[in-house]
Amino acid sequence: MMRRLGLAAVLVLGACKAGTDRQGTAAGAQDSGRARPMVEQRVLRAAMLSLPPAGVKPESLPDPTAPGARLLQQYCTQCHALPSPAMHGAQDWPFVTRQMWLFIDQLRGELGVQSLSTAERVQLLNYLTANALQVAVSLPAGPGKATFESTCARCHVLPDPRRHSPPDWPNVVMRMERNMERFKLSGVSRQMAESIVSYLQMASAPRP
Repeated sequence: MMRRLGLAAVLVLGACKAGTDRQGTAAGAQDSGRARPMVEQRVLRAAMLSLPPAGVKPESLPDPTAPGARLLQQYCTQCHALPSPAMHGAQDWPFVTRQMWLFIDQLRGELGVQSLSTAERVQLLNYLTANALQVAVSLPAGPGKATFESTCARCHVLPDPRRHSPPDWPNVVMRMERNMERFKLSGVSRQMAESIVSYLQMASAPRP
């Protein structure tokens, strides 16, 4: 999934630049004196990459005063909402951050985006992987397990069901359904969603 998004990002940025080259003269004549603020342009570019529109609050980050947390707030919020380290598993963050480095480096000269030093990139990646999504190691058997595995693994590594309590899983699954719609993935039927929720509630219930 992330590799598909990475390719889409490259294509979108290329198309955006081409469109700007073709329309630059006319747009400049029409929008003279009405140029968008840099921050707004960055957010629009980020939206093209299908980045999540909602973020987390700084105080809700793991160890929010840690150097890695401060770097996350300083650099990543230049273009989009503050992401949670738990958005991806530890094995996914190196690829995700690689795409963001390319994105930041491209916008640095064009829209004044601040870029990270090599040492800062290492520090930020270490923070993200240390606080990444808890991945399921061994899933208990039960009705809905196969549906959970085949559906949720399309976009990310499978989370440990104990990451959320049983009452929380319906809202989490609903949010994931909205994400799939935003990424233009085939939807999940109501029966499938109910099966996934039932399985996750069972798997996350306290065990004797």
